[in-house]
Amino acid sequence: MKFSKSELDIIYQYAAPTKAETLAGMKEIVPVIKDILTKAIVENAVRKLERIPEPECSQFIAATKARFLAERDNSIRQRLAAAKLQEPIMQGHDLSGKERFHPETRHMITLEVQKDCFVGFKGERFRFYLSDGGYRNAKHSEQDGEIKIKSHAAVVAGKLYPDKKPRQQER
Repeated sequence: MKFSKSELDIIYQYAAPTKAETLAGMKEIVPVIKDILTKAIVENAVRKLERIPEPECSQFIAATKARFLAERDNSIRQRLAAAKLQEPIMQGHDLSGKERFHPETRHMITLEVQKDCFVGFKGERFRFYLSDGGYRNAKHSEQDGEIKIKSHAAVVAGKLYPDKKPRQQER
Protein backbone atom coordinates (compact mmCIF):
# COMPACT_ATOMS: atom_id res chain seq x y z
CA MET A 1 0.00 0.00 0.00
CA LYS A 2 1.32 3.44 -0.94
CA PHE A 3 1.35 6.31 1.56
CA SER A 4 2.00 9.92 0.61
CA LYS A 5 4.69 11.96 2.38
CA SER A 6 1.95 13.91 4.19
CA GLU A 7 0.27 10.71 5.37
CA LEU A 8 3.59 9.38 6.63
CA ASP A 9 4.12 12.67 8.50
CA ILE A 10 0.78 12.22 10.26
CA ILE A 11 1.53 8.58 11.09
CA TYR A 12 4.89 9.61 12.57
CA GLN A 13 3.29 12.33 14.69
CA TYR A 14 0.64 10.00 16.14
CA ALA A 15 2.70 6.81 16.23
CA ALA A 16 1.93 4.64 19.25
CA PRO A 17 3.07 1.13 20.19
CA THR A 18 -0.05 -0.52 18.71
CA LYS A 19 -2.26 -0.08 15.68
CA ALA A 20 -5.31 0.60 17.88
CA GLU A 21 -3.59 3.37 19.86
CA THR A 22 -2.27 5.03 16.73
CA LEU A 23 -5.66 4.94 15.02
CA ALA A 24 -7.41 6.20 18.16
CA GLY A 25 -5.09 9.21 18.32
CA MET A 26 -5.58 10.00 14.64
CA LYS A 27 -9.38 9.56 14.75
CA GLU A 28 -9.55 11.82 17.77
CA ILE A 29 -8.17 14.80 15.87
CA VAL A 30 -10.30 14.44 12.71
CA PRO A 31 -13.38 16.30 14.09
CA VAL A 32 -11.34 19.32 15.21
CA ILE A 33 -9.28 19.80 12.03
CA LYS A 34 -10.45 22.94 10.21
CA ASP A 35 -8.29 22.66 7.09
CA ILE A 36 -10.05 20.47 4.51
CA LEU A 37 -6.83 19.20 2.94
CA THR A 38 -5.30 18.21 6.28
CA LYS A 39 -8.54 16.51 7.29
CA ALA A 40 -8.53 14.49 4.04
CA ILE A 41 -4.90 13.47 4.56
CA VAL A 42 -5.59 12.21 8.09
CA GLU A 43 -8.75 10.36 6.99
CA ASN A 44 -6.90 8.69 4.09
CA ALA A 45 -4.08 7.62 6.41
CA VAL A 46 -6.59 6.15 8.86
CA ARG A 47 -8.36 4.19 6.10
CA LYS A 48 -5.07 2.82 4.76
CA LEU A 49 -3.85 1.80 8.21
CA GLU A 50 -7.14 0.07 8.98
CA ARG A 51 -6.64 -2.20 5.93
CA ILE A 52 -3.25 -3.42 7.14
CA PRO A 53 -3.43 -6.46 9.48
CA GLU A 54 -2.27 -5.90 13.06
CA PRO A 55 1.24 -7.33 13.31
CA GLU A 56 2.35 -5.75 10.02
CA CYS A 57 0.64 -2.45 10.85
CA SER A 58 2.44 -2.04 14.17
CA GLN A 59 5.73 -2.87 12.46
CA PHE A 60 4.98 -0.35 9.69
CA ILE A 61 4.17 2.37 12.24
CA ALA A 62 7.36 1.62 14.20
CA ALA A 63 9.45 1.63 11.01
CA THR A 64 7.91 4.94 9.90
CA LYS A 65 8.68 6.53 13.26
CA ALA A 66 12.23 5.16 13.25
CA ARG A 67 12.84 6.49 9.71
CA PHE A 68 11.63 9.98 10.65
CA LEU A 69 13.77 9.99 13.80
CA ALA A 70 16.81 8.84 11.81
CA GLU A 71 16.28 11.61 9.24
CA ARG A 72 15.94 14.17 12.03
CA ASP A 73 19.09 12.90 13.76
CA ASN A 74 21.04 12.90 10.50
CA SER A 75 19.92 16.46 9.85
CA ILE A 76 21.17 17.52 13.27
CA ARG A 77 24.47 15.70 12.72
CA GLN A 78 24.89 17.37 9.33
CA ARG A 79 24.25 20.82 10.80
CA LEU A 80 26.73 20.18 13.61
CA ALA A 81 29.35 18.97 11.12
CA ALA A 82 28.80 22.06 8.97
CA ALA A 83 29.17 24.29 12.02
CA LYS A 84 32.47 22.62 12.89
CA LEU A 85 33.76 23.26 9.37
CA GLN A 86 33.15 26.98 9.71
CA GLU A 87 35.89 29.24 10.93
CA PRO A 88 37.09 28.58 14.46
CA ILE A 89 35.82 30.72 17.31
CA MET A 90 37.68 33.99 17.87
CA GLN A 91 39.42 33.97 21.24
CA GLY A 92 41.40 36.63 23.07
CA HIS A 93 40.14 40.16 23.66
CA ASP A 94 36.54 41.14 22.99
CA LEU A 95 35.92 43.58 20.16
CA SER A 96 34.83 46.22 22.66
CA GLY A 97 36.99 44.96 25.52
CA LYS A 98 38.57 47.27 28.08
CA GLU A 99 42.03 46.55 26.62
CA ARG A 100 41.03 48.55 23.55
CA PHE A 101 40.78 51.74 25.60
CA HIS A 102 44.09 51.52 27.51
CA PRO A 103 46.29 54.56 26.76
CA GLU A 104 49.24 52.41 25.60
CA THR A 105 47.13 50.36 23.15
CA ARG A 106 48.17 51.17 19.56
CA HIS A 107 47.35 48.00 17.58
CA MET A 108 44.56 45.47 17.18
CA ILE A 109 45.45 42.24 15.41
CA THR A 110 43.66 39.05 14.58
CA LEU A 111 45.89 36.06 14.18
CA GLU A 112 45.83 32.36 13.50
CA VAL A 113 48.21 30.05 15.31
CA GLN A 114 50.35 28.16 12.78
CA LYS A 115 52.04 25.76 15.20
CA ASP A 116 51.59 25.01 18.89
CA CYS A 117 53.29 27.77 20.87
CA PHE A 118 52.84 30.03 23.89
CA VAL A 119 49.84 31.73 22.25
CA GLY A 120 47.78 28.60 21.67
CA PHE A 121 47.31 25.51 19.57
CA LYS A 122 47.50 25.22 15.80
CA GLY A 123 44.35 26.49 14.06
CA GLU A 124 43.09 28.66 16.91
CA ARG A 125 42.22 32.30 16.17
CA PHE A 126 42.76 35.25 18.48
CA ARG A 127 42.13 39.00 18.65
CA PHE A 128 44.54 41.09 20.71
CA TYR A 129 44.92 44.78 21.54
CA LEU A 130 48.62 45.50 21.83
CA SER A 131 51.09 48.23 22.67
CA ASP A 132 53.92 48.98 20.25
CA GLY A 133 56.16 46.51 22.11
CA GLY A 134 53.51 43.79 22.01
CA TYR A 135 53.01 44.34 18.29
CA ARG A 136 56.78 43.99 17.70
CA ASN A 137 56.68 40.66 19.59
CA ALA A 138 53.74 39.50 17.45
CA LYS A 139 55.59 40.41 14.25
CA HIS A 140 58.63 38.50 15.54
CA SER A 141 56.41 35.44 16.26
CA GLU A 142 55.03 35.73 12.74
CA GLN A 143 58.56 35.72 11.30
CA ASP A 144 59.31 32.61 13.36
CA GLY A 145 56.28 30.92 11.79
CA GLU A 146 54.38 30.52 15.06
CA ILE A 147 51.45 32.75 14.08
CA LYS A 148 49.98 34.38 10.99
CA ILE A 149 48.58 37.89 11.45
CA LYS A 150 45.32 37.96 9.50
CA SER A 151 44.41 41.61 10.01
CA HIS A 152 45.71 44.74 11.68
CA ALA A 153 44.14 48.01 12.74
CA ALA A 154 45.67 51.04 14.35
CA VAL A 155 44.02 52.02 17.64
CA VAL A 156 43.79 55.64 18.76
CA ALA A 157 41.82 56.37 21.95
CA GLY A 158 39.81 53.16 21.44
CA LYS A 159 38.89 53.96 17.82
CA LEU A 160 39.95 51.43 15.19
CA TYR A 161 41.56 52.39 11.89
CA PRO A 162 41.90 49.21 9.78
CA ASP A 163 44.78 48.92 7.36
CA LYS A 164 43.72 49.19 3.76
CA LYS A 165 44.33 46.01 1.82
CA PRO A 166 46.08 46.48 -1.50
CA ARG A 167 43.81 45.70 -4.42
CA GLN A 168 44.63 42.53 -6.29
CA GLN A 169 45.29 42.98 -9.97
CA GLU A 170 42.57 41.73 -12.27
CA ARG A 171 43.63 38.97 -14.55
